[in-house]
Amino acid sequence: MEAPKVTAARDLIRENFSDIFQEDLPAGHRPERFEGGYHRINIEPGHKPPSQPVRTIPVPMMEELKRQIIKYVELGILRPSSSPYGCPIIFAPKPGGKWRMCCDYRALNNITIKDTYPLPPHDTLLEQLKGARWFSRFDFNQFFHQIPIHPDDIHKTAIRTRYGSYEWTVMPFGLTNAPATALRVGNRAFFDFIDQSLVIFMDDTIVYSPDFDSHVKHVRQFLQRCRDHQFYIRPSKVELFVRSIDFIGHHISEAGLSIIEDRIRAVMAIQPPVSYGPTVGKQPLRRMAKDGKSSLRSFLGMVGQFRRFIPKFSKIAEPLNRLLKDNAEFVWESEQQQAFDNLKSAICHAPVLQLPDQKLPSIMEVDESGTHVGQVVLQDQGKGMKPYYGYHSVTLSDTQRRWPIPEIELFAIVEGFRFFRHILLGAPETIVRSDHQPLVYFQSKSTLSPKQARWLDELSEYNFRIEHISGEKIKMITEEGQPLFEISHILSDKITRGVKYYLVRYAGYGPEHDTWVKATELTNAADMIAAYEG
Repeated sequence: MEAPKVTAARDLIRENFSDIFQEDLPAGHRPERFEGGYHRINIEPGHKPPSQPVRTIPVPMMEELKRQIIKYVELGILRPSSSPYGCPIIFAPKPGGKWRMCCDYRALNNITIKDTYPLPPHDTLLEQLKGARWFSRFDFNQFFHQIPIHPDDIHKTAIRTRYGSYEWTVMPFGLTNAPATALRVGNRAFFDFIDQSLVIFMDDTIVYSPDFDSHVKHVRQFLQRCRDHQFYIRPSKVELFVRSIDFIGHHISEAGLSIIEDRIRAVMAIQPPVSYGPTVGKQPLRRMAKDGKSSLRSFLGMVGQFRRFIPKFSKIAEPLNRLLKDNAEFVWESEQQQAFDNLKSAICHAPVLQLPDQKLPSIMEVDESGTHVGQVVLQDQGKGMKPYYGYHSVTLSDTQRRWPIPEIELFAIVEGFRFFRHILLGAPETIVRSDHQPLVYFQSKSTLSPKQARWLDELSEYNFRIEHISGEKIKMITEEGQPLFEISHILSDKITRGVKYYLVRYAGYGPEHDTWVKATELTNAADMIAAYEG
């Protein structure tokens, strides 16, 4: 049950900032706000203005086209044009049976000088939320349409329609540099809040705080800045004063980082890219489904964005990646089917990952298998040793596989520090655990090959020591083949969006693999659930 103070604070925020909570953008000029607050369209020298004819659209869309033109003209963000530029328009469906008018700016984008403004890495955005216990989400109402076009570039945005030519006074969707401008404007407007109480990615903004009173303050600061700059928020998509939140494909809470349920369901729904199911024995599946390689790339891309949750991802996925090599014959055998199933199972049973605390020491466990190296970084934040940030693994090249075992083991350490650099550089201490005893003496070794000397120089940036540990104690590696997910304990429970979850521990796995699982998926653990609830 929600505390009365939370409900009261939420209602007061909506009342005090009702002027910027707008489901529809108000009419009027969009301010520049600060120097550089415009969108620019810089054309490569020597190109004529691209001018394309009106594109035919279905008759039922004609009325919708007219309605949207009238709406945007009345808002002051679209106006009649006599520009030599001109692109066609198309319509794309939106949720709820609505339609979006889209501008086909491909010809213009081809001659536009690209803006190299950096996109923030998702990992960095997620890591900033360490220690947060309260969250609020804000969605800018058509953020692109809240950013003005520079007066010298308005004519370049012209569109050609059945009802004449029009040009945008605000940044339309479809321009190649629009995302870069949106990030630049957001970073400039909220610079002093970013990474202190705010993360922003395009029009998706999260305010986060360690306690409730701080969160009320941070939310008010953010909304006041929106008011100062005349930014408008869509009220129907606001989430105020919540204890967990979904952001860029991940579920974030005080407990840590997990994969959102929608992404898990999407992965589980994917079928093998073959025309019929696996056969008995080693008989290959000889028939590839239409666009089989494309479908396989799509699957690997989808699960790959969550590889941090999967120990030895590279090794598990190798039989699938092998099919995507140039001139490789697409033969789907039991090896590929097992890899496909293992990846789906690993996503379904993904652990909850901690967000790193850079004030605490860390442990990096490394392992090599002859064809792959893998790493995981763990930390004890008061609830036992658990992984944070995620797992990492790489496939060794043919040349690397011919290296001596000590060099491969050393490379595993180097690769681990490279991948986790932004977390481990400057950390109090990192204990590197390896099952290769000679590595303990590597830092004091007097005779080094040129390669080893380069690696030692690279590692000198970090405060670390190497500790030997037997291979059986390395927890990051599952056994070959299908992992066994037999539940040994139920540790906790929660209700998220009306769905009951249990925090379970799997037999043979440590607390770093504790996972939230839907109650409906625990049909084989009914007795254990009854004992827990009793």
